[in-house]
Amino acid sequence: MSNRNRLMLLQTTTTRANATILIGIALESTLSACVQQINIQSHYVWHNAQNPSLLEVCNENEILLSFKVFKQDFKDLRKLILQYHTYKIPEIIGIKLYKVSKSYQKWCKKTKLN
Repeated sequence: MSNRNRLMLLQTTTTRANATILIGIALESTLSACVQQINIQSHYVWHNAQNPSLLEVCNENEILLSFKVFKQDFKDLRKLILQYHTYKIPEIIGIKLYKVSKSYQKWCKKTKLN
């Protein structure tokens, strides 16, 4: 499998419980061979709760999840994330991986049960 078929799906959530669910469904479905998790501080603009026509600057503690995924599994993993995510508009970003070690690629390929 070439490097062009490997992606990294980046995704954020605010609770450990939701992160655990998202990681579990990705690994149990074998749509991802590896998920990394890191605590981050996010800063963003969002609509004001009392007056939706106003924007406000927000910041929040979040958990960044980095899923290693084959290109052909990206859409299925995205659907599962959307189904189990607690956010109204979850961030789901796919990044093409151009440099992946052959041994890591081989390991990822072996994790695919289907």
